[in-house]
Amino acid sequence: MSKNVAAEIAEMIANGQKIGAIKRYREETGAGLKEAIVFIEAIESGNTPAASLEDISDHVTQKILGLLQSNKKIEAIKVYRELKGVGLKEAKDAVEALGEQHGIKSAAAGCAGMVIIAMLGSLACLAVSLN
Repeated sequence: MSKNVAAEIAEMIANGQKIGAIKRYREETGAGLKEAIVFIEAIESGNTPAASLEDISDHVTQKILGLLQSNKKIEAIKVYRELKGVGLKEAKDAVEALGEQHGIKSAAAGCAGMVIIAMLGSLACLAVSLN
């Protein structure tokens, strides 16, 4: 986020234009409603400096990338959904795209392989129990 936009949002907050600040923050960052409200209220209460408006997107991105690097894709998707206020598919697509942009391979193929192995094991147990 540019310094001009951050200053604009900080001025809106200072002038009591909370809804306008939330809308502008969402337009600029693509944040979900919940994330925007929490962030603007934190600035209002003095818990988050207005200067950090520029850093919030980077912070969220780094958190999600850290989860992806730790093979915690589902948790990364949950975090994205909570912070951005989007649906499951949109969050999954965004997290996967972010991982690809940063060269992090998705563990989805490994998970699918494990599901197939588990299903084959179940079928083998069923076949043995039927004999």
